[in-house]
Formats: sequence, C-alpha cells, structure tokens
Amino acid sequence: MKKNIALLVCFVLAIGSYAQIKYETIKSYKLDENRKIKIQLPRDYERNNVKKYPIILVLDGDYLFEPVAGNTDYLAYWEEMPEAIVVGVMQGESRVDDSSYDDLNYLPEKKAASFFEFIGHELLPEISKNYRTSNFKIVVGHGITANFINYYLYKDKPLFQGYINLSPDYAFKSEERLLEKLSKIDTKTWYYVATGSNDVSAIRENTLKINGSLEAIENENLQYSFSNFENGSHYTVAAQAIPKALSNIFSMYPPISKKQYKEVILKLEGEETPYDYLVTKYDNMRKLFSLNSQIRINDFIAISTALEKKQDWESLQKLGDLARKEHPELMLGNYYLGTFYEQTGEPKKAMRAYENGFLQEEAAFLTKDMLLQKIERIKEDFGY
Repeated sequence: MKKNIALLVCFVLAIGSYAQIKYETIKSYKLDENRKIKIQLPRDYERNNVKKYPIILVLDGDYLFEPVAGNTDYLAYWEEMPEAIVVGVMQGESRVDDSSYDDLNYLPEKKAASFFEFIGHELLPEISKNYRTSNFKIVVGHGITANFINYYLYKDKPLFQGYINLSPDYAFKSEERLLEKLSKIDTKTWYYVATGSNDVSAIRENTLKINGSLEAIENENLQYSFSNFENGSHYTVAAQAIPKALSNIFSMYPPISKKQYKEVILKLEGEETPYDYLVTKYDNMRKLFSLNSQIRINDFIAISTALEKKQDWESLQKLGDLARKEHPELMLGNYYLGTFYEQTGEPKKAMRAYENGFLQEEAAFLTKDMLLQKIERIKEDFGY
C-alpha cells in the first residue's frame, strides 16, 4: 500500500513539472456561437500564484497550437524566453470565413468582422480575467490567418506587441498599409515574416516584395525580422520559423552568455559600466515584456567578474547593494561588498560584510568555507 502511495505521489509530481494543457469552450455573442480553445499554462503556474505571464495567441489552433506551445515550453525551460500562456483558437472549416475581407477596402467583412471583435472584445478579456496575464501579447497566424492578424496592427492602438506571420497570404494593399503603419508606430513592436523557397509561388513572390519595403523602414520602435528558408514549403515553414521568431522577439531575455561577456561587456568603455549594462538589461525586460524578472545569479556572477577584472570597485559596491535587494537570502551581496571594502582599504567593514554573508545561504561558487577563510585572513593580517 505504501509503495502504491509513493508511486502515486511521484506521478503527481511528474505531472506538475510539465506545462498544463486545458481545453475550454467560450460562448461568443459576437459570433453567435461557441468557440473551442486550447490553453497551455506554464510549468510553474500553480506553484507561483503571483507571477504574471505574456500571452501568445495562436490562430489556426487546430494544427498550429502544438508547435507554438511546444517551442514556448522548450525555450522557456532553457531560459531563452519567459514562460508564457499560449492560447490556440480552433477554427477548422470556419477559418476562411473568419479571415475573409471585402473586395473593395480589403478589410474584414461579415463573419470576419465579428471574429475580429471576438478576439479583441471577448476572448482576450476572458483569458485575462481567468488567468494571470501580463500586458505583453503576441499573435501568430499562417497563410490567410497571417494576413488577418495584421488588422490588429492597423488599429490606432495595436492590440499586440508581437506579430508572427508564417507564409502570409497578404491581401491587396497590405504593403502600403504595413509600410505606413510600421514606419510611424510609436510603441515597441516586433514584426516577423517567414517564407520558403518551396512556398506557394504567389505567396512567396508577394512576401518577398513586401519584405523589400519593410526592410527599408527606419524606426527605432520597430524590430523587424524576415526568414526565407531553403526548401521550406507553405507547411514546413512553421516548424522552422516558430522557434526563430520567438527567439528574435525575446532576444534580450536569455542569461548573459560567454560571447556577450567577451564581445560586449568586457569591451564597454566610457561612462557605461558592466553594472549599467546589467541594470539596463533588466529594466528593458521589465518595461518591454511586462515582466517582474528577478536578476539571475548567473548574470550577477558575469558582471562581478567583469568589474573585478576592470578593478571597478565603485560599481562592485553598487552591485553588492543590488544583489542584497534582489536576493536578500543569499550571501552574494555581502560577498561583493566585502570585496569592495577589502580593495578600498577598509578591512573592518570588509570583515563585517563577510560575517553577515556567513549567516546567509550559499550561492553558486560562494561557500561559507570561502567566507570563513576571508574572515580569518583579515584577522591575521590586521590582528583583529
């Protein structure tokens, strides 16, 4: 009996370590029908009851939800992007009607106009009401639904910050409208387009033409990316494009890499210090992605190593204060402050900082034995 209980506990814990998939039905008054949706919640959604998550809305959820949800979970696991709530809208045979547009103004008509309002006025508010969502939203579409997602971009206040267009079947006048909107957009916007050498000829030619115009846009608020995959077809493009699009949108999110450390941080000159680089990185993440991200231990270590190499002790003191604020339970901050005081000729303050750190939890390579050695060395050197 005890063995069976133990196995059950292990099974439940295993389930909790994976992203959760839910299936729901939403009553739409705009469409006058029920719509089925799929929702993937992040792995830690139940464990962390205050954290909020970006939304990734996926049209063509019948077949596109799984690759988007899978890549989101995978990239988030490796800290290449933040965890996110993925919502897939089931469209099935209604996708053509959902995406239709008027032959004169090339804007949503009839059921597509209702579907447009369903997304903005019913679905997203319902998701935000029932789940912990941040203000950062991405939308994904394929073919005709990739064209459809751009109608949200044309609004005075776009509904989404990120647009992933997979082999987009753009409507007439799209080039003109995109060029006008993206040239003047005054909020940070990520716009990604993908096609392939084996894409539908008409779609590929039009996409390449529009890309030529979009690449020429000079707007610091626009982050535009384009992919032309060799041998990619209208259907296989998605498998290649989704992880690349997500990585592009969240390019500033991953931990500081060895390449960044060597090629960027160590080469900083003038007024910007490695400490400033770290603060700016996380300020931008919090501002752009509506995240309340705690600064990673890995990033503290990378920056402290650079500061010690540059002998920038003043910045190391600021880093110590920041580490104590971000991770008050860890000895990290007191270690940096102790090092600062040692290097600036204040051994008593250094010893006090190390002693305070000794009472805290170990962090990364920092151990209590290491701090104890530093304390004993200061006592021997100065006779305390």
